[in-house]
Amino acid sequence: MAGATAQGARLSFLGFAGEVTGISVEMPTAQVTDMTAAGDGLGYSFMVPTGEWAGGTITVDFLSTNIDPQSLVRRVGQLTFSSTGYSVSRRVICESASIGAQVGELVRGTLKFLMTDYQGN
Repeated sequence: MAGATAQGARLSFLGFAGEVTGISVEMPTAQVTDMTAAGDGLGYSFMVPTGEWAGGTITVDFLSTNIDPQSLVRRVGQLTFSSTGYSVSRRVICESASIGAQVGELVRGTLKFLMTDYQGN
């Protein structure tokens, strides 16, 4: 996600907003199927791409005053990252949420999203 930097970026998802402190994107992987025939030699494996994609996650570390991101888990919607002059949006499912806080600090947390709108070339 070029341009969506951790410094100064904000995230929003279904009314939840936070300041991004870190982001990790795992790109979807190509689906393959085993087309090895019974007559193929021992030890041979013929894997063929199906043209479909699987997985793809976005993990975001954030600071927020909203202390209940757990209510986002299992929900589907647009995840938007924005920074000065740039924004990117993906349709996602919120897979998990965690938060933590220490005395005198803002709430820190992590949200993990599964991409649902990836289109490969």
